[in-house]
Amino acid sequence: MELISEDKINEIRNSADIVSIISDYIPLKMQGKNYFGICPFHDDHTPSMSVSKERQLFKCFVCNKGGNVFKFVEEYENISFGEAVKKVADKVGIPLAYEYQKKVNTKYAIDYEIMDFASKIFQNNLNSKEGTKAKTYLESRNITDNIIKEFQIGLSLSDKKYLCNVLLKKNYDLNKLDDLGLINKNGLDGYDRFVDRIMIPITNLDGKVVGFTGRIYHTEDSAKYINTKETAIYKKGNLIFNYFNAKNYIKEKKEALLVEGNMDAIRMYSSGIKNVLALMGTTLTKEQITILKKLRVPIILMLDNDNAGSIATLNIGDELLKNGVACKVVRLKGAKDPDEYIVKYGREALEDVIKHSLNYLDYKMDYLKNNKNLNNTEELIEYIKDVLKMIQNEDNLTKEITLQKLAHEYNLDYEILKKEITFKKEEKVTSPIVSNVKDKYQICANYILYYLMSDAKYLKIFNKKVGYLKKEEERNLVTEIEYYLKNHGKINLADFISYAENDDKIRDMVNNISGYVDGSDLKEETFLEYIKALKDILEKDNMQKIKEKINNSTDINEQLEIINKQIKMSKKRIEAKKEV
Repeated sequence: MELISEDKINEIRNSADIVSIISDYIPLKMQGKNYFGICPFHDDHTPSMSVSKERQLFKCFVCNKGGNVFKFVEEYENISFGEAVKKVADKVGIPLAYEYQKKVNTKYAIDYEIMDFASKIFQNNLNSKEGTKAKTYLESRNITDNIIKEFQIGLSLSDKKYLCNVLLKKNYDLNKLDDLGLINKNGLDGYDRFVDRIMIPITNLDGKVVGFTGRIYHTEDSAKYINTKETAIYKKGNLIFNYFNAKNYIKEKKEALLVEGNMDAIRMYSSGIKNVLALMGTTLTKEQITILKKLRVPIILMLDNDNAGSIATLNIGDELLKNGVACKVVRLKGAKDPDEYIVKYGREALEDVIKHSLNYLDYKMDYLKNNKNLNNTEELIEYIKDVLKMIQNEDNLTKEITLQKLAHEYNLDYEILKKEITFKKEEKVTSPIVSNVKDKYQICANYILYYLMSDAKYLKIFNKKVGYLKKEEERNLVTEIEYYLKNHGKINLADFISYAENDDKIRDMVNNISGYVDGSDLKEETFLEYIKALKDILEKDNMQKIKEKINNSTDINEQLEIINKQIKMSKKRIEAKKEV
């Protein structure tokens, strides 16, 4: 985490009251010595997130999200750790004059450099004499100079070797240019992949150019659009068009508009509707759903006004709901897509349509009526069954409201409808108990590591009584804890979570453990129970290995030597149990 010292981070965290900060985002109510609220990180209906004022940590007992104040802000606002530190600093009134710079993967630094340079070449082309026709075309589509500049729109020339030659003169490797999808290699030579097309850059989630969409503008071609091929830095399924530009406006508006085409997003954004994203295809990948889910706002689907758009709306809507993302729908009338709608009716008209967007399930209920005569008993029964199937996996409240609607609208008996679907039983939140799980070792290790990150005294006990964990990553975390204590003299989990941001593997382990373990009541006697359980597990593992060695050995002397070692280990184990 660049440009912010660890001491500064700790100063900010110690000055911030996690209860006060989280209360700015969600309501909290005191129960006992902790505060509880509806967890914003999963579909929560009963307060399952605990916030400890004493320990300055939060934890959800259902989805296992947990951490310190920075982690909450980072997760809630879908921002980087450094940006979360800055936000908390602003809230507590600590000046933090810095520009956060996200770590750059140096492995792909040259890739980003080449793509950025290519983008600049395309932009220069559009502003040159050769770009006159393309500029005229864009003007005819009401794409102004401001839009061109904002989206860095450019032009690939008709000279099939222009970009290739320019990049080679900059001493960029031919194979690298081919790998990035800018040229098509032909032996020791190459020619441009994009020829005589309007070029729209595609950026990753951090705003770096990773690919392009090339569109025809004055010629006939069976391929209206050509996109960059999959590369090391351009994975279509991991990206959403205009995300970097739109993310702050989405947070401000508390909703995201999802359209089908790049030009739809560009038109809407440039007209002042800036909380807009565009699909990179007609479906959503798991990675794209994760991106949308982290925005924590309703997604308004506004896809093309044709049959394919209707099918895509249903498929995407179903996937979003399945993944706990709130979803609404706008189906435009009188235009094929948002781009055309704005040109014909203006921005205000589109904004009005957006205001009247339908809840996805209401939209789907209407869609299911298509081509059905609901005055016909058989077709009405078919429609009712379709709706019941649609809500089967929804939460109980959604089921209740939908059943009431059906009963009222079609004069049906509510109780009969209710018998057709299963209501979910409320899940009880329970803490993991070692004796009730298969992987006893992992439970012990997680709890022990949690204790080690919480108080220096537990490391001394651990080193004296065990000093060993099975997995390399666990041993690395113990080493990191020891290093932290050597430099700081003391340790608490809230500060160690911030410290762990410097190492991706350590950070992920700390986050998983802090979310998994219920550390609300740390007691030394409980820690000793976990130590004892861990020792038993490790000793049993060693005994099993010894038995396997004896069984696999054909040398009687070797077998006797192994047995003697086993006896010595048993004596040590008995003595150790007396100490514990």
